[in-house]
Amino acid sequence: MNEITLNQEEAHKKHHLIIRINTEIRRNLLDLAIVLKYMHDKKLYKYYNDTWEAYLANPEIGISRFFAFKIMKNYEIWTEEFHVSQAKLKIDAEKLYDIGKQITGKNLTPEEVEEKLEQARTLSRSDVRQLKSEYQPSYKMITCPHCGMEIKVML
Repeated sequence: MNEITLNQEEAHKKHHLIIRINTEIRRNLLDLAIVLKYMHDKKLYKYYNDTWEAYLANPEIGISRFFAFKIMKNYEIWTEEFHVSQAKLKIDAEKLYDIGKQITGKNLTPEEVEEKLEQARTLSRSDVRQLKSEYQPSYKMITCPHCGMEIKVML
């Protein structure tokens, strides 16, 4: 075998290893979200720290508050609100979060939920962000005639 073939085989093996590990991480993030949500909602973190933020900052945990709330929100939206099984949520957490923010609180059919999951599965993060901007209402800045303060108004 020549060097190019060996490099291609190595690249192929490493590529599939990355995919397998990434899938496992996604599954573990869902499990982590469930436990974090329980710990937060039941205030069990108070046995370790006074605040949720201090608990998350423990060296053994080391999770930012934003990230914890993001994965917990994914669980709330996709599992609790739309009853999607965990098996279907082995998708990038950022994309799930962005699409989830678009649909939360809406009365979607199971087909529409599946369509949104498919977008999260197949689109790139930048494409998902583009979708997000399409769903966001447009705003206009106006100046208050009394105080001169600028205010963002939804159109």
